[in-house]
Amino acid sequence: MTTVAFVCLGNICRSPMAEAIMRQRLKDRNITGIQVTSRGTGDWNLGQPPHQGTQKILNTHGIPFDGMISELFTAQDDFDYIIAMDQSNVDNIKRINPHLSGKLFKLLEFSALSDTDVPDPYYTGNFEGVYDMIQSSCDQLIDYIVNNEGSQS
Repeated sequence: MTTVAFVCLGNICRSPMAEAIMRQRLKDRNITGIQVTSRGTGDWNLGQPPHQGTQKILNTHGIPFDGMISELFTAQDDFDYIIAMDQSNVDNIKRINPHLSGKLFKLLEFSALSDTDVPDPYYTGNFEGVYDMIQSSCDQLIDYIVNNEGSQS
């Protein structure tokens, strides 16, 4: 089983949105063998469900997010792929665990926007724009993982 963790600051906006979208895209493409979760580098939202804006945009697109709650990224977490939303997340992840070379990526490295960060809609309110950025990157991320890990489709 290949494991993927999406990571953002509070694990209530971007990373749970990415987790839900990725799960749906894997289901839509009948790809098995990839387990997806999400985490945050900050601890102030632990145990909370996704932000209302994230819930609304996922509901609008018919993407389930049942049972998702904010969890903290820790030094003990062991994932095959750690997908950060922005450079600040990358820096925080490296501070938490400096031994992740080859596992840590920014999500938009898997898109035409490779030099861009996914902005935090908690501050901008632009949940639709963030949804579009994440959604457009997930298929390329899936292709990358399948090509490198040989997951089943």
